[in-house]
Amino acid sequence: MPRARGFEYWFGGIDLNATPEASTSTDQHAGQPPEVGGHRVDPQGDEAGPSNNDQQADSRARTGVTLSSEESDGEAEVESTPEGYVPKVPFVGMMFDTPELALQHYNRYAHHIGFSVKIESSRRCAKDGELDKFVYVCNKSGKPREEEAVPVKQRNRKLTVLTDCKAKLRVKRDGARWKVTQFVEVHTHEVIDKFALKKYLRSHNKIPAEEKKFIDLLHEVNLTSGRIMEIMGELYGSKQNVPYNSKTVSNYTAKLGNYDRIKDIPELLEYFEEIKKDDPRFFYRFKLDAENKVENLFWVDSKARDVYPLYNDCISFDTTFMTNQYSMPCAPFIGINRYGQSIQLGCGFVRNESSVNFVWLFERFLEAMDGLHPLNIITDQDAAIRTAILIVFIGIIHRFCRWHIMQKVQEKLGTFVAQREDLRLEFNDVIDYSMTPQEFEQRWANMVETHGVADNTHFLDLYDLREYFVPAYFRHRFFPFLQTTSRSEGFNAVLKQYVHPHDSLVRFFKQYMKLQERIDVTEDAHEFDGDEKTVRLWGDFPMEKQILQTYTMPIYHRFQLELRKITSYNVRDIGVTEQGSIHEVFPIQGSVRGYGRRSYRVDADVANGIYNCECCKINRDGILCCHAMKVMAHLGMVTKYPEHYILPRWCLPPPDIVAPRDERQERPVGQKLSRKDMRLLRYGNLCSDFAKLAVGLAASEKTNEIAERHMRAMEKEMADLKKANADALKKRKSAKHAVNTNTANDSQESVPMEEDAATVENRKARNPPMSATKGRPGSKRKKGGLQLQKPKQGLCGVCKQPGHDARTCEVRLANPEKYSLLGLFH
Repeated sequence: MPRARGFEYWFGGIDLNATPEASTSTDQHAGQPPEVGGHRVDPQGDEAGPSNNDQQADSRARTGVTLSSEESDGEAEVESTPEGYVPKVPFVGMMFDTPELALQHYNRYAHHIGFSVKIESSRRCAKDGELDKFVYVCNKSGKPREEEAVPVKQRNRKLTVLTDCKAKLRVKRDGARWKVTQFVEVHTHEVIDKFALKKYLRSHNKIPAEEKKFIDLLHEVNLTSGRIMEIMGELYGSKQNVPYNSKTVSNYTAKLGNYDRIKDIPELLEYFEEIKKDDPRFFYRFKLDAENKVENLFWVDSKARDVYPLYNDCISFDTTFMTNQYSMPCAPFIGINRYGQSIQLGCGFVRNESSVNFVWLFERFLEAMDGLHPLNIITDQDAAIRTAILIVFIGIIHRFCRWHIMQKVQEKLGTFVAQREDLRLEFNDVIDYSMTPQEFEQRWANMVETHGVADNTHFLDLYDLREYFVPAYFRHRFFPFLQTTSRSEGFNAVLKQYVHPHDSLVRFFKQYMKLQERIDVTEDAHEFDGDEKTVRLWGDFPMEKQILQTYTMPIYHRFQLELRKITSYNVRDIGVTEQGSIHEVFPIQGSVRGYGRRSYRVDADVANGIYNCECCKINRDGILCCHAMKVMAHLGMVTKYPEHYILPRWCLPPPDIVAPRDERQERPVGQKLSRKDMRLLRYGNLCSDFAKLAVGLAASEKTNEIAERHMRAMEKEMADLKKANADALKKRKSAKHAVNTNTANDSQESVPMEEDAATVENRKARNPPMSATKGRPGSKRKKGGLQLQKPKQGLCGVCKQPGHDARTCEVRLANPEKYSLLGLFH
């Protein structure tokens, strides 16, 4: 019988690879039972038993790769079966220490032959009530199923074809061990010979224990089952060599979330308390309903609380994204740091989008931020949010997300406006490029009158909302680099890379914190670039170099973009005032991105370094616009950027305003990863390296013998190391037991600590029910202005006419033989 390729398998002390020839005794041991791997075997092949328990435990550990079974009856340990492995054929009288080991061996044998195994029956002894018999059979055993009509609502499952196969292995308890009493080898069906197909047999479609830990790691970074299989295929050398498929991975990762879903809220609140031990400024609050189910939830980390006073001038709040199994709307508070980067300023979940719940959420936000109100806020269009803001945030400037409003308009007016191209262009221009409320209202009145839509209810409704979304009403307010809640939507888009819509809140929070780490890393990279790197200047204006040395790199790039746009404009002098001069800046040709085709007025006070443009970019974004800089260049005032236009929030962080950060202690060299992570990393590297070696070692019998020889040597060395470690562990346990015995009386007199009120409240909290939420837009892509296009109408596949499809086409129905539905797809 050929040997396995570099693997030895042991079951209950029996070397299943050993052949009778390999078990013969040497001359000095004549007359004694031969030793096989440290175990005595009698001349009949039955094992006499291990010399001691340590050897027995050690021998069982000397296997290939251990697999964790996913059988319905529990998590039993099974062993993998590498290609080329030839297990010993079972026989009547074969002995095993446990029925599980018998099943493992039979399953290995089944993998080699090409069939799957299942447990047919078991029996308990009438005397002691313990199990004393198991029957393992081929999964094709049983009478063939009669074809029945499948109910309409029944799931269409793939069923195994039964052939009444009689192949089986029966084991009975024989004292302290288990003995094979029946073995039927013949099958009534064709077995699977191709190695790559054997993994689809149910009893062989398993994930190794070590690989489960690695898959856990990949799942934590939100990789899909398909991507995980791609990675495992690289480790195995080919996806065909992976002993399981993507469905197995998908089922396993689904199980990972089951525990979180059961004890979601208690585990989350316990996790919050663990964080507070290391981060006392971590803040969280929750609200329970009458049944102690979580109704609302809010948290914010210490870093967000520390930086909020620097960036409270503008925040974005959006509830149009649901990312949890309860369909509770996710409500992140998003700010903008000195690098123009979105940052997390807290996150909440609400049972439903009512003003009462939003009031609770905003009050908790203020509580966490020591009562400091935000100055400007942009949200999606929602009456409940608007009401809550008026109640909680006193004096704040609130605007709606223009994108959401335009989406609703497109649903109602899309076809109407798309058929009137002049109206569509003027509509966008009026909204985007009106500089003052008075100009907007005048241009709007002219537009609706010219196009005859003054009485259109949708245009009237849109006009009533003008103060909440038209830029002309907010040009003097600080809403940097955004016209919509794209900050929140960008956060949602990134969050989708970390969580699934049906994840538990525990997993959501953990992934939220990983996203925070990503933000921190990006901020560190920007900080490093500002300190250690530079870029080429676009022009020769001295003020450009000044900005490069003053502003953070991302903000400098935005400034440079404005500086480049001065080449798109000409300037003419149109007047003089007591304060200075008046200039008109007009495009040289066509439209300028972000500013349209219109001209802009700039008032210049050279003596005081004041340049006021009617586009108000300096107020909205905190940097001068291209129109102001065009006038500065026209007047020869490009030597220095006016100091009063330099906004501290965009500047490189001086030591006195650097946000406090938790400095992580440097780890010793060689311990940059935890022991668990290092083990997973080594495992992945070894799998990849051995897979590459296997390609060459499988080329011939000689190379195969080299592999077997070295792997047997490694197995022996590992067995010796495990035994030494086990002996050392026993000694330590014995010493610890002696110490515990001496202190037993003291421990019995200990008094339990009282729980604080927060802990008691946390223990009461239960998982929330499913939320009944409002409808949400299907797309989250930001659109500039109103992109109204006439929807493309589909054509019938038969007559090529609109208004119907092939199923209801009169031409097809009149000629069913000529136009069959199946023929349409050829």
